[in-house]
Amino acid sequence: MNDAQLIAQAEMSPCVGVCKMDQLTGWCFGCGRTDSEIKGWQVYQHSLKAELVQPLAERVAQLVARRRTERQTTKRANRRGARRSNPVGSSL
Repeated sequence: MNDAQLIAQAEMSPCVGVCKMDQLTGWCFGCGRTDSEIKGWQVYQHSLKAELVQPLAERVAQLVARRRTERQTTKRANRRGARRSNPVGSSL
Protein backbone atom coordinates (compact mmCIF):
# COMPACT_ATOMS: atom_id res chain seq x y z
CA MET A 1 0.00 0.00 0.00
CA ASN A 2 1.43 3.40 -0.94
CA ASP A 3 1.42 6.58 1.18
CA ALA A 4 -1.60 8.08 -0.59
CA GLN A 5 -3.67 4.97 0.09
CA LEU A 6 -2.63 4.92 3.75
CA ILE A 7 -3.57 8.58 4.14
CA ALA A 8 -6.93 8.01 2.45
CA GLN A 9 -7.70 5.11 4.79
CA ALA A 10 -6.62 7.07 7.87
CA GLU A 11 -8.90 9.95 6.88
CA MET A 12 -11.84 7.54 6.85
CA SER A 13 -11.29 6.70 10.51
CA PRO A 14 -13.64 8.25 13.08
CA CYS A 15 -10.63 8.88 15.36
CA VAL A 16 -10.49 12.43 16.71
CA GLY A 17 -7.22 12.03 18.62
CA VAL A 18 -8.78 11.68 22.10
CA CYS A 19 -7.71 8.13 22.78
CA LYS A 20 -8.90 7.33 26.30
CA MET A 21 -11.08 4.35 27.02
CA ASP A 22 -14.04 4.46 29.40
CA GLN A 23 -13.61 1.74 32.01
CA LEU A 24 -17.34 1.09 32.35
CA THR A 25 -18.34 0.72 28.69
CA GLY A 26 -15.03 0.08 26.94
CA TRP A 27 -15.77 2.92 24.50
CA CYS A 28 -13.24 5.55 23.49
CA PHE A 29 -14.16 9.01 24.81
CA GLY A 30 -13.14 10.56 21.48
CA CYS A 31 -14.64 8.36 18.79
CA GLY A 32 -16.90 5.95 20.68
CA ARG A 33 -15.31 2.79 19.32
CA THR A 34 -14.28 -0.22 21.36
CA ASP A 35 -10.68 -1.37 21.49
CA SER A 36 -11.39 -4.24 19.10
CA GLU A 37 -13.18 -1.89 16.67
CA ILE A 38 -10.18 0.45 16.73
CA LYS A 39 -7.69 -2.37 16.20
CA GLY A 40 -9.61 -3.88 13.28
CA TRP A 41 -10.72 -0.65 11.62
CA GLN A 42 -8.11 -0.55 8.86
CA VAL A 43 -8.97 -4.06 7.63
CA TYR A 44 -12.78 -3.82 7.91
CA GLN A 45 -14.80 -3.70 4.71
CA HIS A 46 -16.51 -0.40 3.90
CA SER A 47 -19.95 -1.89 4.62
CA LEU A 48 -18.91 -2.95 8.13
CA LYS A 49 -17.34 0.44 8.82
CA ALA A 50 -20.56 2.15 7.71
CA GLU A 51 -22.54 -0.09 10.06
CA LEU A 52 -20.18 0.54 12.99
CA VAL A 53 -20.18 4.32 12.50
CA GLN A 54 -23.94 4.57 13.09
CA PRO A 55 -23.93 4.31 16.92
CA LEU A 56 -20.68 6.22 17.54
CA ALA A 57 -22.12 9.71 18.01
CA GLU A 58 -24.68 8.37 20.47
CA ARG A 59 -22.00 6.47 22.38
CA VAL A 60 -19.88 9.60 22.75
CA ALA A 61 -22.95 11.61 23.80
CA GLN A 62 -23.72 9.02 26.49
CA LEU A 63 -20.15 9.14 27.75
CA VAL A 64 -20.17 12.94 27.90
CA ALA A 65 -23.55 13.03 29.68
CA ARG A 66 -22.45 10.48 32.27
CA ARG A 67 -19.15 12.26 32.82
CA ARG A 68 -20.96 15.59 33.33
CA THR A 69 -23.28 14.01 35.87
CA GLU A 70 -20.36 12.44 37.72
CA ARG A 71 -18.49 15.75 37.84
CA GLN A 72 -21.55 17.65 39.07
CA THR A 73 -22.09 15.06 41.79
CA THR A 74 -18.44 15.34 42.83
CA LYS A 75 -18.60 19.15 42.90
CA ARG A 76 -21.73 19.06 45.08
CA ALA A 77 -20.13 16.57 47.45
CA ASN A 78 -17.00 18.71 47.68
CA ARG A 79 -19.06 21.82 48.45
CA ARG A 80 -21.00 19.99 51.17
CA GLY A 81 -17.75 18.72 52.66
CA ALA A 82 -16.27 22.22 52.65
CA ARG A 83 -19.31 23.59 54.48
CA ARG A 84 -19.08 20.91 57.14
CA SER A 85 -15.39 21.49 57.76
CA ASN A 86 -15.81 25.29 57.88
CA PRO A 87 -19.14 26.08 59.59
CA VAL A 88 -20.65 29.51 59.02
CA GLY A 89 -19.41 32.05 61.53
CA SER A 90 -16.27 30.16 62.45
CA SER A 91 -12.92 31.84 62.13
CA LEU A 92 -10.07 30.28 60.22
